[in-house]
Amino acid sequence: MSVETKQGGKIVNSDGITDAAAWGRRAKWCDYHGPVEGEHQGVAILNHPSSYRFPTPWHVRTYGLFTANAFASKSFDRNAQDAGFELKAGERIKLRHRFLFHLGDEKSGRIAEAWESYSKESK
Repeated sequence: MSVETKQGGKIVNSDGITDAAAWGRRAKWCDYHGPVEGEHQGVAILNHPSSYRFPTPWHVRTYGLFTANAFASKSFDRNAQDAGFELKAGERIKLRHRFLFHLGDEKSGRIAEAWESYSKESK
């Protein structure tokens, strides 16, 4: 699925930002799709609105790295405020994400619709 192999891999987020430009950008969801063993497959990560620091910045790279990262502000922008924090005993944060594996691109995988449904879930 790597974008760098130039075989059809693509990154796209909920704002329509694609490939290398999606790195470090905040979005409701992010999708990575491309050829896998003869099929066009994808994986999307959805960020729930109740999740800590929603919408999350995406640590997604064209060579295949893909994760949500609400803590790496300085990695995305040296001038940004440090997003690190100390979680003290008894404190909580909530990180809510859903992974979807699908065939085709983000449109045929209906990722935007899946996020809309997920965003309405209270638990």
